[in-house]
Amino acid sequence: MGERNLLVDVYSGDLGGKPNWQAVVDAPNFVGGIIKATEGVSFTTNWFKTNWGAVKDIGADRYGTTWFRGAYHFLKFDHDGAAQADFFLDTLDSAGGFDVGDIIPIVDVELGNDGKPDAQGRTKPRNSNWDASAQQIIDCTTAWAERVKERSGQEVMLYGNGTMRDKSINDRMGCDWLWIPRYTATLPAEMYERAGWTLDRVAIWQYCGDGSAALPGYPRQIENFGKVDISVILFGTLSDFLNKVCAQVITVDR
Repeated sequence: MGERNLLVDVYSGDLGGKPNWQAVVDAPNFVGGIIKATEGVSFTTNWFKTNWGAVKDIGADRYGTTWFRGAYHFLKFDHDGAAQADFFLDTLDSAGGFDVGDIIPIVDVELGNDGKPDAQGRTKPRNSNWDASAQQIIDCTTAWAERVKERSGQEVMLYGNGTMRDKSINDRMGCDWLWIPRYTATLPAEMYERAGWTLDRVAIWQYCGDGSAALPGYPRQIENFGKVDISVILFGTLSDFLNKVCAQVITVDR
């Protein structure tokens, strides 16, 4: 994996809604954060707007060189994909828009809660995404990606793994790069190849979920921050990451 460059990702329900970004900046090998912006076509965005600026500001002089931020949209397959893309981009615009230190737009393609009790007997409502067919998911995701490209001029990154597995989807769905979750000691090629991807297009590996991980020698949490999802960038250098999947406003050679 070359250099060890790590990212955290959080949403408003993590860490009591008050992430300590200074702890991430201070942690060895961490180079930024990805946060949830929107879901569906209606979602409370105050938390995102506050933290979108905060992630950039905390990076100070590192922002755009050794510190980056990203935003993702949780896709709802029973809503129009293009309308969801508009909601995402409008929210980004109202929060200050994209800048040179930002990862390209990310679409989160997950089935969500299945409505079954967890190990403690707790249940959450079943997500309607489970009711979607493979073709509905492909159509919705593709529509989202196409609208984002049309409006922003950027490529699109897809986050996901289980949806493609469970729905037998072998299609990149209009996306250009993959961010894959897999909480094991290795990342078998089968995990991304079965969904139609090749290793050269897998940009980020989320190896840790809420403090649970098996990748040897990599952190499971950040001191004074808490247990959240952690990912490792798969490009050989941070310069490659910047030039290939950041906001695509400028190209920097290092």
